[in-house]
Amino acid sequence: MTRSAARLLHGLFGLLACVALPVSAGGTPAALGVCVVEQNPPFSSRTVAPAGVDVEVAQAIAARLGRAVHWQWITLQERGGLGRALKESVQAGSCELFAGLPVTEGSDDDLSARGLVASQPYVSVGYVLLTPAASAIGSMAEVRAQKIGAVTATPADLYLLAGGFNRSPFAGSAALLEALAKGQLGAGLLWAGRVAGEALPAGLVVRETLQAPALQTRFVMVSRRSDTALTGAVDAALGALRGDGTLDAIATRNGLPPAIGRGGN
Repeated sequence: MTRSAARLLHGLFGLLACVALPVSAGGTPAALGVCVVEQNPPFSSRTVAPAGVDVEVAQAIAARLGRAVHWQWITLQERGGLGRALKESVQAGSCELFAGLPVTEGSDDDLSARGLVASQPYVSVGYVLLTPAASAIGSMAEVRAQKIGAVTATPADLYLLAGGFNRSPFAGSAALLEALAKGQLGAGLLWAGRVAGEALPAGLVVRETLQAPALQTRFVMVSRRSDTALTGAVDAALGALRGDGTLDAIATRNGLPPAIGRGGN
């Protein structure tokens, strides 16, 4: 980026931030209301350090806007899930941003119907290749005909099916890890967020982080479509945080494996 372009970006960010600055009764900028899932490591944690990617990114955005954060912690319900959480939080106006919405192709259609809009992604999480430590497999290219497991009906499972691998589907990640640890599989694909959130069983190692676009889940901030100034300011802040390395540092601090496309569009 040229020096003149950098000055232009800095000026644009400053303008957007000022436009999106509600003021409290005392004349200071009002706290930014952020809704976030209460306990979802490595993305959010109310009680355990590190606080999580979503929490740290929201804090960094607020700091760029010159605002403190007012947290609204969300407990996901079995019935309704994220859709219900969006409806009862940012869509209802109880917060300005919903942090940590996972998006895939077509997700924007649902948000639009709700009167909501997504920011640019601030982290993208894919799948990792796991094997027993003693295995000679070092990458997907070396799996060949060996049995490889994945959680059924996930992007990883569909990836293995489309690629003609000797796939073995499992009901959940715990069953997949148990089979790997017992030597019943040559390898397995597991979502990188699961690897970051919990320790792997002894004897299992990460061999490769897969970069296929079909395996990526991107995470965004969600705001109301009517809050155009805030939406623009959040995107400008995320652009600045990506440019200065803050987003990569946050992802690393929260245990996400290396070489993941961390803010890709």
